Formats: sequence, structure tokens, C-alpha cells
Amino acid sequence: MLIPKRAGQPVNYEVYEEYTPAEHKLELVNGVFLPFNKEREKMLTLCLFNMGLQECVTFLQKESKEELFRLLQQNLQP
Repeated sequence: MLIPKRAGQPVNYEVYEEYTPAEHKLELVNGVFLPFNKEREKMLTLCLFNMGLQECVTFLQKESKEELFRLLQQNLQP
């Protein structure tokens, strides 16, 4: 299981194979990107793991950062 951290982490080919869609093809079905078999979650996890959470946050727009902050606060409450 990949756990994204503050800094990006290297990815080997075995991990790449496991976390990318079948045949390394991207799909769009009825406006949904990678709609099958949790492919979207796996691809996002791979990207966040490799780029790191800090880099991800730096390119988000302020509105997205604020929304993410609210969501994190809600999800971290006991």
C-alpha cells in the first residue's frame, strides 16, 4: 500500500504496473475519468506518492486549498 508523504517518493516499475490502469491506457466514460476498478483512486495515490503532498498543495488554487482544509478538519474530528 502506498502512503503519500510530505515529500515525493520514488516509484519502481513494479509499483507503477500495480497502480496504473490496464494496458496503461486512460479512459473517460460519461464524463468520469478512470471509472472502473478503483483505477482513479489508484492513479491519484500513485501521483501523490511520487510528487509528494507538499508539491500537490503548492499548485492548488486558494479556493481548493480552503475546501481541502475544511474537509480535513471534518474528517479528523473524533
